[in-house]
Amino acid sequence: MEARKFVSWRRVSTQKQGRSGLGLEAQQSIIRYFVDEANGVLIADFHETYTGKNLHGCVELQKAMECAKKNDAILVVAKSDRFRNLEQALEVYRLMDGSIYFCDVPMAEDRATYKFMLSLSWSLAEREAAITSLRTKQALQAKRDRGERVGNPNATVTVDMRVNSIASRRLDAQMNDNNRKGYKLACLLREQGRSFTEIARELNESGYKTANGKAWQTVQVQRLIRLYQ
Repeated sequence: MEARKFVSWRRVSTQKQGRSGLGLEAQQSIIRYFVDEANGVLIADFHETYTGKNLHGCVELQKAMECAKKNDAILVVAKSDRFRNLEQALEVYRLMDGSIYFCDVPMAEDRATYKFMLSLSWSLAEREAAITSLRTKQALQAKRDRGERVGNPNATVTVDMRVNSIASRRLDAQMNDNNRKGYKLACLLREQGRSFTEIARELNESGYKTANGKAWQTVQVQRLIRLYQ
C-alpha cells in the first residue's frame, strides 16, 4: 500500500524564535514523529515567522495548502495553537476539506469526529490558558500589594522589533475587510474629485464602517488612501 503523503507547516510568532530555530525545530521533531507513526512520508515542509492576526498574512501557510492539494497530501501541523483561535483552525480545516492533521489532536476514523475532537481540544486549551492567566495576574497583584516591583526594568525594544510591529499592523489593516471595501469606494469618489470630508460622509451614508466598526472621519479616509499606496 502506498504511504500517505504529508505536507508540513510550522510557525513561530517572534523573530527571536525564528532566528534561534528552537520553536521551529521542536515542531519539526513532533511532525516527523507523528508522520512516521502514521506510516507516512513528508513530501514538503513550509515554515515562517508571523505575528499578525489575519490568516492571509501567513504566506507559507498558503503555499503549504496549495502544495498539499496539488499532491493529494495531508497538511500536518505540530500543534493546533499555531493558529490564533479555533475559528482560524476550523477555517483552514474547511479550506482543506478535512485533509489536515494536528499532532496534538488524536486521529479519528471519520472527519466529523476529528472536527469535534479539534473543537474539544481548543476548548480545553482555552480554559487552561484562562486559568494560567488568572493565576499570573493574582501572583503579580500579590507582589504589588507587598510593595515589590513587577516587570523587567532592563527590557528593551529594538529598532527591528518596532519595524516588524509596524509592518505587521499595516498588513493586518490592509487585509481588513472593512478597509478593503471602503477603499474601493473611496478611490472611485476620489477620482471624481470629491474631498476627503465628502468621501467620509458618503461612506457613512452608504453603511461602510472603519476597521473597528465605527463611523468614518476625514482623517481616517486620508489614512485609508495612504494605506494602500
